[in-house]
Amino acid sequence: MELQAVAGQLQLVNGAVQDKAGIPGLLAQSAPSKTARSRERDSLFIHLTLTGQPDETEILAQDLLDAISNRFYNTSGSVTAALRKAILEINQLLLRYNLSGAKTIHEGAITCAVMRANELFVAQAGEAFALLGHNFGIERLPASRPARTTPLGRTAGLDMRYYHNWLLSGDMLLLADPRLEHMPTDSFRPILIDSDVEDGIEELKELITPDSARIILVEFTDEAPGYLPDANHRIEPAVTGQQLAPPTRPPIREAPTQDNDVGTDGDTPAFPMVDVETVETSARKATSKLALALAGVTGWTADLLGKVRSGDESEEDPSKWALPAILAIAIPIIVAIIVTGVYLQRGRVARYSDLRREISETIILAQQADSEESSESFYSDALTLLAEAEELRPGDSDLSSLRQNVYLGLDSLSGVSRLNSTLLQQFEDSSMMASVELGEVPNGELYALDKANNRVYRVTAGEDFSATGTSEPEIVLFEEQVIGSHILGTLIDILWRPSGNQVTRDGLATLDLRGALITYFSNFADTRAVPLALSSEWIQPVAVTTFNERLYILDPGAQVIWRYFAEGEGFTLSDGQEIVEFVDDADLEHAVDVAIYSEDGSVFLLYDDGRVRRYVNGRLLWGEELLSNSGLESPLVSPTSLKIVGRGLNSSLFIVDPGSDRIIQFSLGGTFLAQFKASDANGEELFGRASDFVITENPLRIIVTAGNELYVASQN
Repeated sequence: MELQAVAGQLQLVNGAVQDKAGIPGLLAQSAPSKTARSRERDSLFIHLTLTGQPDETEILAQDLLDAISNRFYNTSGSVTAALRKAILEINQLLLRYNLSGAKTIHEGAITCAVMRANELFVAQAGEAFALLGHNFGIERLPASRPARTTPLGRTAGLDMRYYHNWLLSGDMLLLADPRLEHMPTDSFRPILIDSDVEDGIEELKELITPDSARIILVEFTDEAPGYLPDANHRIEPAVTGQQLAPPTRPPIREAPTQDNDVGTDGDTPAFPMVDVETVETSARKATSKLALALAGVTGWTADLLGKVRSGDESEEDPSKWALPAILAIAIPIIVAIIVTGVYLQRGRVARYSDLRREISETIILAQQADSEESSESFYSDALTLLAEAEELRPGDSDLSSLRQNVYLGLDSLSGVSRLNSTLLQQFEDSSMMASVELGEVPNGELYALDKANNRVYRVTAGEDFSATGTSEPEIVLFEEQVIGSHILGTLIDILWRPSGNQVTRDGLATLDLRGALITYFSNFADTRAVPLALSSEWIQPVAVTTFNERLYILDPGAQVIWRYFAEGEGFTLSDGQEIVEFVDDADLEHAVDVAIYSEDGSVFLLYDDGRVRRYVNGRLLWGEELLSNSGLESPLVSPTSLKIVGRGLNSSLFIVDPGSDRIIQFSLGGTFLAQFKASDANGEELFGRASDFVITENPLRIIVTAGNELYVASQN
């Protein structure tokens, strides 16, 4: 049975309960009768906090709540993408209000929660605070204070945080003011565990008095209650909402006008305009350099002619006329080359100026387009123009800035979160990094497999992954290395093997095509090799993973997944269990990666054509049909790697898809949650050339191998 939401609202001012029909900044709403596709089952809960006196912000808060509700329920696609668009829209509204010359600047924080069936999606911006109570404890959202928070209404960019949870009957959600963040989590235990809305509201009154707060308390239940205090209540505006004034813009230098110039209005952000003086100066510099070259050639010619004339003119040696004849021919040619060079250089400068103007105008057209298709088309045209401009002026910082504006525009259309990336390590030019694993987390220890040179590197990136290229990477495994009686062959894949009942030390395990598992133990820097049976029957192993200390090898060539049982530091086979059996055809011939869920042993398979499947006890639980209806608007194109991140009900599935330049996050039930992009040091899409990745949480960091480079991408 699907869960229902029972919502109660509370406002205290200096400990006194405020008896109002609607509390400013709070919204609990079930889906209206007319919504976008896929929004019919979504219940929306919002807690909006604005700086300033409550009586000053009441109307403004209601306008913003109306805007975010309308945008969310009128936006199709995934829940996360719709929340992102809605929050970004009210951020723009509040920013315009603050820039319009308002007497008081208002900034804010927001928590938006959406319940769909038995799932809860949460998005936060600014210093927001929420608690989620389960029967086993309370989860803080966020778990700790973020390193950086950008409030609503300050800039066009936001640091947004996303969460996903599976709900059980009896779970409770608390959305509260940031001023309550200092309170210990355990103090909310009587409210959020083994409680209900009515009792929880009474407990809150006693807990918060004599302080002030505005709170939404939501109970998720599978029973239809007889009395629902403020359940699914839609806050009505106290008075007529006001229209937010558009922002003001600083004056910019006008570009030369043309008949087809695109006008801009107050809602359009300023883009880098063509600086006529800079263009003229660049042209003058180009001309002066070529003129100096011409002067040098002319001086050399004059010296040479002087030497010719210094001879005895009475002698009639015909050879003396050869050099003047050559000069008579060469000088016009040299002059023609220099003049042509000046003309071409000035033409390049003029073309670059035109391209800069066209790019800015195209971006403005994209932002003013009345449909997403038109906007996307203009952004695509802008990227084409940028490519031509970068050929004329490689590495230009202004072009990089314009490219980022295009990427941000495309991201807003597709609901993509763009991450900031940092280059951690650059390896040899001949390297091609294929896999990456995270070792000792406190040290930021990373391991990367170089398939081109058949070796494994260790990189120490520091606790917060800020040690960018400070030390040379250490080679820990290499081809033809002698380890006991084993000689290292072709390395296939790497994984971090934690200690357990059979092995007493953590270490990096590497699969060798010669039929062995090589383990490097970082604590004593020793390496050991253990043979794997039936390796002669391997055909094309591509990936290795572990579950319950067992070893699993994906072999598309043999169309099987080999299974090895741990026995001490080695592995053995069990009769009849050498391979993973599938009741339904798993099509392993086209599989590129495998992951196993630690809770139930279910197998996730990733395919080269973009399919993803989950098998439980050999039977297909869900596949590509479910993903196509999960809210993912753009399908996977050519994915390369997948990872299960998190534990228990909060686990997620991450997939890197270079074909679409993204890393996509799904719930283990196959629901689309979020998608991420990042730019590399050259302004190009980083994930478009990613081969593998690992993820750390709180804060979210994605470590990616791309070509011969190792990057970290994060939201901060």
